Amino acid sequence: MTEVPPAYTAGASPPSYDDIAKKLEDLIGDNPTPEKVIEASQHLSDEELDVLVDGADDHWPLETEQQKRDFSIGCGQAYCSEGGKIRLQEAGNEATQATKEIEDIFHQLHLKVAQIDQIHHSGFQPEIIRLQQSYLRTLADSRDLAASISSSAQNFDATIVRFCADNSIPVDIRRSFIESFIARVAGFEESATGIKNRFFTLKDEFAAFVATFSTWAKDREGEITGQIQALQQELDSLHKRLNSLTISLQAFEILYEVGDLIQDVGKFFPKIGGIILAGVSFLAIVGLTGALIATETKIHNRTREKHALEAKLELIRRTRAELEDLGEESLIRFGDAITILAGTWKHTAEDARIIQQWLADGADATHPPAYVELNRDYGVNRYEATAVYLENYARGVSR
Repeated sequence: MTEVPPAYTAGASPPSYDDIAKKLEDLIGDNPTPEKVIEASQHLSDEELDVLVDGADDHWPLETEQQKRDFSIGCGQAYCSEGGKIRLQEAGNEATQATKEIEDIFHQLHLKVAQIDQIHHSGFQPEIIRLQQSYLRTLADSRDLAASISSSAQNFDATIVRFCADNSIPVDIRRSFIESFIARVAGFEESATGIKNRFFTLKDEFAAFVATFSTWAKDREGEITGQIQALQQELDSLHKRLNSLTISLQAFEILYEVGDLIQDVGKFFPKIGGIILAGVSFLAIVGLTGALIATETKIHNRTREKHALEAKLELIRRTRAELEDLGEESLIRFGDAITILAGTWKHTAEDARIIQQWLADGADATHPPAYVELNRDYGVNRYEATAVYLENYARGVSR
């Protein structure tokens, strides 16, 4: 790639669409590839990207039928290229990682909800267990189906399409071949749709659980926050009282110069002994020391109560945040994998039926189905490439 031209900076005159196009051409070079285009795009500033977006309608690249045809071929070839397969493999690994993260999050949430139930008797644990089990069953079934669809998708590209496209084979034999394939894998479409529906049910039920828990949590957080504030006010008052009592007792410290040396032995024992020996009433010091001891005890107890409430509050807040994050991020990533799983077989089945109908209509060699032409003439093996994703997803989850 050539040297990167300077990017547009704020304050300078905005570049024209043509200027940015020239910059991209220089960056990409004479032999463009998807990798080079992606790398070049990363050298554009946000302002330059905005110029391209704003000018897209006026510079739409696909105008003729030939351009649209070439675009379709190019997409298919890029998708099943080595670079495309690497990205599909990475995507499969990312989906696998998402499923593992969800499993770990469910486990941690289960433990936290169990703690919350034990403290507050809130009754959320049975539902989080049910949702966790529903997720694990859906995950296991999607793994098994991904492995099966992966194998059949590869077979569709490598054998079925090529066999049906071979004009040297009688049409009735090719037709019987595709019909046998469709019958053999008929259950995949239903299974894929079933898993997809189960995921959406899980997602909806989880969202309802999160909403219920969040409402309860926010109310409880408000109550606990109020209790903490009340305790803090009481602690402030107790500390003021402690300070006042301490000042009052300092009058006795002045008369007993080594008082500081025996603080660890006993704060009040020597003072009481001194009062007794002096032969005066010890009611004053008893009152002061008794009040000071009681105040220190209250401060200790209220501080423990405050820390316990803060821990409860943090547990509820953290659990609520993790539940919301699981619903908003991780489950969506799992949903992407389920959508690809279901979509792969949906498109495979559609192409198989189109080929079946083409053969039933006489298999006109001059007008083959679009995917037959892409596969036969341009080396596009879309389903074999997608199988890379499915294999990594299935294999990764089972480790």
